[in-house]
Amino acid sequence: MTTHQGEDAAAGSAVDESEAAQRALKAQLFDQEQEPGKPCPCGSSDGLHGEECDCEDGAVLVHTMRIPGSRDDVTLWEDHFACSYGCNSYTEQVTLPDAPWGVKEPATDGRGPRERIRIFPGIRHGQEDYPGLIEL
Repeated sequence: MTTHQGEDAAAGSAVDESEAAQRALKAQLFDQEQEPGKPCPCGSSDGLHGEECDCEDGAVLVHTMRIPGSRDDVTLWEDHFACSYGCNSYTEQVTLPDAPWGVKEPATDGRGPRERIRIFPGIRHGQEDYPGLIEL
């Protein structure tokens, strides 16, 4: 797992929500049609992008998608990589404390106090079809 700068955000320090949402959108919505061999446009993949794939000479892995990688850790993302020749695909988890995909907040209902996660507008959560909130 790769960890990036910004541990204060993960530790619960106050974060400007609109700035965090913009960073999350930028982290998720990069150009997925990049040329193999070029730096990854997501700006934060230290993972498999550009690594050689063993299926054929010249085949490399390309970062194709990033989605939230957890139901309860807003800094955890799941990166998807595909072979430039189409033979393999891989996933890797990456922690981006400076680009959380949502914010934990208190909530109360008939069950009493609890926490929930509000997913930032525009972020696509791939594990399930959440209506913008994840009840914890």
